[in-house]
Amino acid sequence: MTRLRRLVAVLVSALIFGMVAALIKGDHDGIRDTIGNLSTPWLLVALAAGLHTRSLLRGALLGVAATVTALLGFYVIVAVTADGGHLEHVLRDNRTWLFSGLLSGPVLGAFGAFLQRRAPDVPLAVTAVTGLLLIFEPLVIYAARIVPGWREVIHWHLTPAIYIAEALLGCAVLALAWRRARSR
Repeated sequence: MTRLRRLVAVLVSALIFGMVAALIKGDHDGIRDTIGNLSTPWLLVALAAGLHTRSLLRGALLGVAATVTALLGFYVIVAVTADGGHLEHVLRDNRTWLFSGLLSGPVLGAFGAFLQRRAPDVPLAVTAVTGLLLIFEPLVIYAARIVPGWREVIHWHLTPAIYIAEALLGCAVLALAWRRARSR
């Protein structure tokens, strides 16, 4: 696959992810809102993009491009379905998450490129990283409730069962990685 086709495939996939995430989220609180606001899938968008190259710089650029594309797809759907088509208003209200994507996108994209270049078993490494991300997000959410100053950062109404399920899924994914590593 040529570089241009790979870039288009990565960006179209990210756009579709963002749009589907917005449709899952909907415009109400509750389970769908919590699922739509999970951070781990967003981090995996950048990681997956970075896996398409072995260059850290290209990985960072692909990661940020995929993250921004996914976020724009997400917020276009949110604007159309929940805010009467006012994209500028939606983007302004969610600038914290856009800026967060400008940080997480290149970091996870570069990490994906690093794994592609250095990991002896890339699928195993990606599985382990995915499991860890699934486990760490609920820990960060819980910490936000007890660490002074964090409550202002993470302030929406959350459905705890989703985060428990996410952590359990992370444990299962890590067990899968561990089992695969032992069978090598």
